[in-house]
Amino acid sequence: MPRLLIAVALLAFAAPASSQAPQDFLRDCEVFAIAESKRDGGSLKSVRIARGDSLIENRFDRKIGGVHVSTEYLGRAQFIDDGGSRNAAFVCLHAGSGKKPVYFVEVPIGR
Repeated sequence: MPRLLIAVALLAFAAPASSQAPQDFLRDCEVFAIAESKRDGGSLKSVRIARGDSLIENRFDRKIGGVHVSTEYLGRAQFIDDGGSRNAAFVCLHAGSGKKPVYFVEVPIGR
């Protein structure tokens, strides 16, 4: 009987908790940046946020300018537009699970 209970417990942990994949907040930021660029008349075609040591994730639960923000992302990304490819820093403010980013800005890196 104990073996059966252990087997059932292991299966319960191995089964996915949800049929949907977890939300990828960084991918949300990439998509949001392109949409915002197009809305503002820009030519941004691609944003690839570097995942790794250069990425800073600050979690907090605050309203900024009347908009709820749960996570702030700071890091580096590759931006591709009509002018070509460039690497720059970025800031993305995300509203949280089940929601979308509320702000994205590219910050040029000085040379």
